Amino acid sequence: MAESTPIREEIASRELTGGPGTWERAWERLKLGCARSIFWVYERGSWQYDIICALILAFIFLTPRSVFNDRPTFELTDLRHVQGVVEVGRTADGWHYIVDSRLVESLAPKKPDEAIREILQRRLHKPFTVQSVEPLRDRHNVLLGYTVVVSQ
Repeated sequence: MAESTPIREEIASRELTGGPGTWERAWERLKLGCARSIFWVYERGSWQYDIICALILAFIFLTPRSVFNDRPTFELTDLRHVQGVVEVGRTADGWHYIVDSRLVESLAPKKPDEAIREILQRRLHKPFTVQSVEPLRDRHNVLLGYTVVVSQ
């Protein structure tokens, strides 16, 4: 066989020692893999696609809720769809209701306590006693409604 050429010796020595091109090639492959993952170019059913889906599901289900600071807030629009009265629930004090302030204002000549009593009488159709009435305001101090505790 013929003697080896200097080019073949250089290629063989690069493969054995790792040479200067190894890190650059690894970096290029990493950049290519990241770009493909970001632009979602993997076909459905491939192992890369499955890993990306698993990472998304892990993010959704393993991230604590406190990271997002997602707390439900009571808004004026929440009352519009319930015709002005929302039954919150029952505690040891009695039944808790939220009454829309616009509904109370529609009975304008009456005081708010009297208007709330009349509104709840229309809804409950049975005798009750109003324990407490507290205004419910948003963060801009706009009156949204009234929190009413009723015992029956």
